[in-house]
Amino acid sequence: MDKVVNSLREAIRLCGLEDGMTISFHHCLRGGDAVSVQIAEAIRSLGIRDLTVAPSSLTSGNDGLEDYIRDGTFTRFQTSGFSPALGRLLQSGGIRQVCELRTHGGRPAALKRGDIRIDVAFVAASTADRNGNCNGIGGHSAFGAMGYSLTDVRYARKVIVITDELSPYAVAPVSIGQEQVDYVVPVETIGDPAGIATGAMRPDRSPLNRRIAELTAKAIICSGHLREGAAMQTGSGKISLSVAGQIERYMMDRQISGDFAMGGITAILVRMRKEGLLRTLYDTQSFDQTAIRSLAEDPAHCEVSAEAYASPLAKGGPIVDGLDFVILGATEIDVDFNVNVITNSNNQVISGAGGHGDTAEGAKMTVITAPLFRGKYPVIVDRVTTLTTPGRFVDVFVCQEGIAVNTAVQKNRELADRLRDAGLPVLDIHDLQRRAERYTGKLPPLKPGGRTVGLVYWRDGTVLDEIKMNDEL
Repeated sequence: MDKVVNSLREAIRLCGLEDGMTISFHHCLRGGDAVSVQIAEAIRSLGIRDLTVAPSSLTSGNDGLEDYIRDGTFTRFQTSGFSPALGRLLQSGGIRQVCELRTHGGRPAALKRGDIRIDVAFVAASTADRNGNCNGIGGHSAFGAMGYSLTDVRYARKVIVITDELSPYAVAPVSIGQEQVDYVVPVETIGDPAGIATGAMRPDRSPLNRRIAELTAKAIICSGHLREGAAMQTGSGKISLSVAGQIERYMMDRQISGDFAMGGITAILVRMRKEGLLRTLYDTQSFDQTAIRSLAEDPAHCEVSAEAYASPLAKGGPIVDGLDFVILGATEIDVDFNVNVITNSNNQVISGAGGHGDTAEGAKMTVITAPLFRGKYPVIVDRVTTLTTPGRFVDVFVCQEGIAVNTAVQKNRELADRLRDAGLPVLDIHDLQRRAERYTGKLPPLKPGGRTVGLVYWRDGTVLDEIKMNDEL
């Protein structure tokens, strides 16, 4: 069956999209996305308004949606996070309804529970055939794994595939099959894959971050979790990539092979897979060109849905439940080990929850890395500005001054002893906080006021925190 229609406008009309409904799209092209604005313009041209948008996340590639928010085309978002520009719009009251922020695992769980109901899912694919079979590894705009769309098409009422490479032949391999697709729309471009990696995808050479990476790697090694058959998620931040490099050398020296690495896949994990240090890569989102090529070529580099990756409602449990350790970042961490990654210390929305809470809850050892302070702001605070991941799921915090272990969690008391016995600088988190404040001073706590513009949800559907308007924006 030929499902090709000539324009987004026509496909949207055929899907029966109406005022007040919900649409979705994915963020796999990140800063290089060129699809979301095309979708928005087609919707506005049909006079459709007051839509809820439920994308997997909002990055700088979606900043062009601002005009469509201001004119009332889009009035609510259900997402993982906002780019800084769209975050400013949210906190200035520019989005008319209260928005909802969920983790990458909480989102598919919400779809399964019916808390999010997608009327039309828009799926950018780098190649598709006329029947709707598609993937993200073929064509000139290849971006890799389609993990977020794999979930959306399962629950959406209608599915539109958007591609800039329409194949006259059957597409293989198939990420999303024709049986899940209603219409296919060829466009001039879906975006620039070069925008996927936005500068954070290489190890940091600064002495400060190298020190944090060194302490982090030693803490993981001495914990006993880095062993034959270990499963890991190392992240894509500069410190995390440096840690991954040190883990790689340790595993090579001792001829250890890990079971799998997962999450956003980077070049260093691909290299570890080729070196025989990892048996499998589970890829929800490919973070660089090396990862994209590997997904196309290596049968042990597996594309997985966000649901399989992290949903607490996944049958048999999500893949994150098998992690031995995960390395995560923070904009803030408080003395109870609660973590914030959504807002900065000025209460400005700058990012999203992503898979932070999912992996923190699933892993045997959750490591948070960050410098002791950024500019005039300490990273360790009395209470985080926005709660993203509860402290009961955080085991270790590492900064340049030392390592704090969350011994309020019973299992971590032995971990703290292990690290001390190895000669590592284990300090109380209150001591690290005081060290930071020698540089920054004791800053008064923020007291966000005004109306609530966003709700932060935990994986089980409960509300963790509220995001308030920020009068300074």
